[in-house]
Amino acid sequence: MPEDRLHGRLGSAIGVAVFAASLALAGCGSSNNSSDATTASSSNVTTAPGAATTVAGSTTTLTIKDHAFSALTVKAGDSISIVNDDGVAHTVTADDGSFDVSVAAGATGTLVIPAAGTYAIHCRIHSSMHGTIVVT
Repeated sequence: MPEDRLHGRLGSAIGVAVFAASLALAGCGSSNNSSDATTASSSNVTTAPGAATTVAGSTTTLTIKDHAFSALTVKAGDSISIVNDDGVAHTVTADDGSFDVSVAAGATGTLVIPAAGTYAIHCRIHSSMHGTIVVT
């Protein structure tokens, strides 16, 4: 009987160790997996003509809230995360037609602009929405 007790304790100790290790390994993954799933299912990724397919730069956020675009200055080739905080869909459309990103209500889209310049933007859905993206 003492041998059964030893095996029972050893089995419990191994079970606890395995559980602790699985928790530690789960923490090694990306901390934003849930947002990645949301982004993948609800965003559009648009690259303006001439942009590289892989971007090795920083990400800057363009926020759409209360039917208005936030001011934005970004480096050429950097990723622009477009966050739509409104309850309706919007677009970020270049007046010159070089890019057009549709972003659903409460969703996020991504845009890369490869060339420096000042880009006048508007929303195709809401004609009163205008803004500017400055690319350095």
